[in-house]
Amino acid sequence: MIIIDGAKLAKLITRKRDKLGNASRGLRATLVALLGLGCIAQAAQAQVGVGSGAPASGAGVASWPEKPLRLVVPFVTGGAADSAARILAPALHKKLGQSVIVENRPGAGAAIGTAAVAAARPDGYTLLMGSASNAIGNLLYKNLPYVFARDLEPILLVAEVPGVMVVPRSLPVQDLAGFLAYAKAHPGEVTYGSPGVGTSVHLAGELLESMTGVSMLHVPYKGAAPAMTDLLGARLQVMFPALSAAQVHIKAGALRVLAVTTAQRSSLVPDIPTVAELGLSGYEVGGWIGVFAPTGLDLNVSAHLQLVLTEALSEPEILQTFFSAGIEPTPATAQVLRARVQADATRWEKLIQMKRIELQ
Repeated sequence: MIIIDGAKLAKLITRKRDKLGNASRGLRATLVALLGLGCIAQAAQAQVGVGSGAPASGAGVASWPEKPLRLVVPFVTGGAADSAARILAPALHKKLGQSVIVENRPGAGAAIGTAAVAAARPDGYTLLMGSASNAIGNLLYKNLPYVFARDLEPILLVAEVPGVMVVPRSLPVQDLAGFLAYAKAHPGEVTYGSPGVGTSVHLAGELLESMTGVSMLHVPYKGAAPAMTDLLGARLQVMFPALSAAQVHIKAGALRVLAVTTAQRSSLVPDIPTVAELGLSGYEVGGWIGVFAPTGLDLNVSAHLQLVLTEALSEPEILQTFFSAGIEPTPATAQVLRARVQADATRWEKLIQMKRIELQ
């Protein structure tokens, strides 16, 4: 059972503050959230009839797991979802007593890896480390072999992935207003890259165009890394990547941050304003990471997975590793994750239709 004593929590936050710097605000928020998540763990334990580390007695958990688990990441290595999977895998191995193998199956805007999980047996041995891209896949691809909201069931929301608007240092702009003026003076000439059509990095640019009237050229790449390489080489003028992908280049001075794309400022870069703060009210592009399973998973197995994931996300060392990677752990229930998927699909559908963004 997860029990976080208030006094111990305060001491833990104090100990970590100096080591984590600005990220200590995020750590504090996460640990406070975990006070509420203690009831998630208790509910999960009540459902499966176990205490932390004890063998489960539910019919679906009594002998589970008997073999290694696959945690499928539908993206190339190095992204936020991949980082989250690799941070959590060792902790899950320790708690479950079985190896958790991270398997990258990228392609088609996350559709290839997601389809593999959707088609797998709902036995708890094949899981998906999903992201915001999954919420809109069915809006972009009309012939997918799955319907995400129907064929994948949420287990736990793991983290938020703050996005940033960045430009190469050589671009003669200092802030968002300066960039918009530059883009309007060079219609159709400003290029922005993304890991692919329909990704949140792509839609962030489309949303900026629709709200400001600027005209930019989208250049899709096969992954975030080659797009970032071209941005660093000033072959692109702007990009809207996850902070996790850009932070090393920001710290090195190669990229200039103009704004955060999420609705609120990020605890990881608290001094950077949001796009909305800078005059574009309603602008919001934020990523998230969550664990999903094929629909039909035994309720006891689902509850046990939620329990061990929640416990793993309460460990200070894991929280620190997440923050260092530019990812904000925000563990929340399957119900919260399901609502997030539905809200994202609803929010992006209008823009996708207006911009006529569609893939076959």
